Amino acid sequence: MFKKLLLGLIVASGCALTTYAQTADERDNDNRLVMYVRGDMTNGWSCQDNYRFTRTGDTYTITLPTLDGEFKISSSEWNFNYGAPSPERLTVDDACLIESAANGGNLVATGLTDVTIRFEMGEEFKTLNYVYISANGHEAPEAPGVMGLSGTLPVLYINVFEEDGVTYDNEIIDRNLDHKNYFAGQYWLDLNGCAWLEELGAESIGSKDAPLPLEIKARGNYTRKAFAKKPFKLKLGQKQKMLGLSKSKHFALLAHADDNYGYLRNFTGFNLGRRIGLPWTPWQQPVEVVINGDYRGLYFLTESIRIEPDRINITELDDNVSEAALVSGGYLIELDNYDEENQTQMPEHTCVPGHYLDMLRVTWDTPEVYSDVQKRFITDQFSAMNDFVGQNSDELWKYMDLDDAARYYLVEEIMSHTESYHGSTYLFRDRGEGQKWHFSPLWDFGNGFNGDTDNFFYNCDPFGNTWIPSIRENETFNDKVRQTWIWFMNTGYDGIVEDIDQYVSHIADAAKADHRRWASAPVPDNDMGQVVTDNSDMQSRRQAAVDRLAAKTEWLKSQFGDYTTAGQVSEPARDTTPAAPLPDYAKGDPNSIQGIDTDAIPADGEVTFFNLQGMKVAAPVKGQTYIMVRGGKSMKFIAR
Repeated sequence: MFKKLLLGLIVASGCALTTYAQTADERDNDNRLVMYVRGDMTNGWSCQDNYRFTRTGDTYTITLPTLDGEFKISSSEWNFNYGAPSPERLTVDDACLIESAANGGNLVATGLTDVTIRFEMGEEFKTLNYVYISANGHEAPEAPGVMGLSGTLPVLYINVFEEDGVTYDNEIIDRNLDHKNYFAGQYWLDLNGCAWLEELGAESIGSKDAPLPLEIKARGNYTRKAFAKKPFKLKLGQKQKMLGLSKSKHFALLAHADDNYGYLRNFTGFNLGRRIGLPWTPWQQPVEVVINGDYRGLYFLTESIRIEPDRINITELDDNVSEAALVSGGYLIELDNYDEENQTQMPEHTCVPGHYLDMLRVTWDTPEVYSDVQKRFITDQFSAMNDFVGQNSDELWKYMDLDDAARYYLVEEIMSHTESYHGSTYLFRDRGEGQKWHFSPLWDFGNGFNGDTDNFFYNCDPFGNTWIPSIRENETFNDKVRQTWIWFMNTGYDGIVEDIDQYVSHIADAAKADHRRWASAPVPDNDMGQVVTDNSDMQSRRQAAVDRLAAKTEWLKSQFGDYTTAGQVSEPARDTTPAAPLPDYAKGDPNSIQGIDTDAIPADGEVTFFNLQGMKVAAPVKGQTYIMVRGGKSMKFIAR
């Protein structure tokens, strides 16, 4: 008998959940929770030694000659308990397997004999758990799989082990995990028969019997600290096309634990970015995640921001490069809202009286380590743009791509994304003369749909938004915004609601499963701790997002033009403003420098290496420029 309530943990109308004092629970010598059977048979539901579970490792077991009446499995102070998978009572009349839930209903035993109850629980309390009950001479059935899965999406299984290679290292799923160090682990991806993803070329990867290596670590700042459902960064052992996404080793597992618009903020923002034609916008796919055998809910496997051919397709620049021919690019930077060591800072300039001013924090994403000349180039470039922003000068468009600036802004404005231009705002620049800085890629719509629908987003937030209030004073920019708005709303925007509806249909059941998993989960033990958002009612969440889009685009018609009366509209011509010339210290012919794989160079004695200052070196360092001398002939090269 397998007792399971398919509707999950839902508080029925008129049912009040009992609350208990949040005092400390009894712990054993290993500081693990002591658990009891408590009910009609234990003197007013008290804790009694003869109804105390025995713990061996993570397995809790109790054997009783008889069991009759209502009961639950509970800690000494009721802070942690298991019962029926809903507030309603559940009758147990024979051996069974129960999908039990924290703060669920009472279990009702009906004259059971020869009873054994067991469950698994590590140092971290599970809000959903299998409870095995053997009784009346019958054994409890085995569990059909990982508890909690909706069964409607692919499943990403990840295991992280202690040094013995057998014991799970559950620090990775500890609600108080606070560092960003990598854990070594293994994974496999089960497509689980998802036909709509198969049509995109998605396939299962690895298997339980043949898992593949990966590294995993926590990512994010607020979302990492505030929620027990953590976001993660993945680094695979080898490149994969995960769920039809671009082939890479690098992906993010985003939890969207605070997205109360049905996980639709990133989906909608990314969709708009792809539709409007920004250089590259990440994509994501929904997946259910199991770590160390524990169901962690609905996640979104997302393409990480990387300089790669299928992502940001520019020339990658190595760390700590000083060669003039290379120093102009390619760069990927983030306009950040945190002070970091790998960062160039300067006061923000503005041409808007009363505009909230912050430091302009230019965080080095790629490369991560700058030479002095790289620091000089970035400082000079952003100082120039900062000056021209503050002067409302069209000289800005010699450094910044006007078209991508307008498209990026329109997406953020349609999304009413109040935190845009404050953090997670990326720009890139390729190498060489004639190149400019491009606003792209979009990332992190965590505050999307937060601004007023009848105002510009930068008038609706407490953060301050770098540069954009001043850029909006520039008439060249505003002309481009109006042209792009009319074209995009007539050609690229149509169909966004249909995409949302299709996405909602794919994730609705998993959203309910996610809520069952996290509804009663303890929050992190800090002053930021928050409960994971309930998105079980996806239709109401979907309606809220669609209504926001409709209201905002209707208001923007009065600001940027009524696109419904424009007729057939062509894509605006790209801006032809010539790029600012490179400074002398960043000029040179990159073709004069050869890339050399130093592992393939003959043994010592045949080759001598010198740095550009003429000092002999024992061995080249990746990314540095050297002179290689062999047989009286020399060649300049970059070590790789």
